[in-house]
Amino acid sequence: MDLRQLRYFIALATHQHYGRAASVLHVAQPALSRQIRLLEEEFGVQLFVRHARGATPTEEALFLLERASFLVRYAEQIKQDMGARQREPSGSVSVGLTPGLALLLTLPLTQAVEQSLPGVRLRIVEGFPPTLRSLLLEGGVDVAILNPPYEPTKLVGAPLLTEQICLIGRGGDPKLKVRSISPAKLAGLPLVMTGLAKSGVRMELDLAAAHAGISLNQTVEVATLDVAKRLVVAGLGYTVHFAAPVQPDLDEGHLVAVPIRGLYLRRFLARAAERPPSRATEEVITTMRHVVQDLVNSGGWLHARLEKA
Repeated sequence: MDLRQLRYFIALATHQHYGRAASVLHVAQPALSRQIRLLEEEFGVQLFVRHARGATPTEEALFLLERASFLVRYAEQIKQDMGARQREPSGSVSVGLTPGLALLLTLPLTQAVEQSLPGVRLRIVEGFPPTLRSLLLEGGVDVAILNPPYEPTKLVGAPLLTEQICLIGRGGDPKLKVRSISPAKLAGLPLVMTGLAKSGVRMELDLAAAHAGISLNQTVEVATLDVAKRLVVAGLGYTVHFAAPVQPDLDEGHLVAVPIRGLYLRRFLARAAERPPSRATEEVITTMRHVVQDLVNSGGWLHARLEKA
């Protein structure tokens, strides 16, 4: 079996007529018939039923068609990728970010891609970790920043950074005039919860509360940090999150963030294991790592440390 035979088979399965398939392939009908017969002999099954109107694929042929189409497309992609490596990277790259990371990364990442990868068109997709995982596996995004756990058989992940999770409150709050706070001190505080339960910051917070033997006073749930900080500034409670996306508010004194001891969120760059990255995706991944490194080194990513890839 070789790619030529598979191409012949796909053409016949598509057109269901030896004459039309041979015409599309620019080969003689006897040559097409011979290749199909060789495939049938190799697999030990009948692939087509010939009749006056053409050739009908059998169940075995329909089973083979999906797999053969994938192999031929993959071979073509390899050829395109090898050619692309000789040119400047180009094309569309979709990046999946959680809402908090989108606030922090969209601007510097877009600027960096426009400067260093002018042929690449960036698409930012916001979502929570479960959604981003699904999008990676379905091909909806090419790369995403996620937090563990992840399935190593389905996703290829490289460590990116570890962040301290903080208690964030209104500026001038006397309870937050400390360098750090223990999870036990969260008991009784009115909390504005962001994101999804059992995911990301929420999952780490729930685990820490259970370990400390406390119950959390979850007064309201919202989807994003942008909404949560409005409630916090209005004096309606505190939120628990990583601090970097609200640094402008911290600098202006509207908010204050205190690290919660022992509470961290790990980040990694992920892509689908079964789908090799394009040249453009590889370059965007490298650019993302540089952007994150620059933010951490310049103090623009608070309470975070880089991890080795």
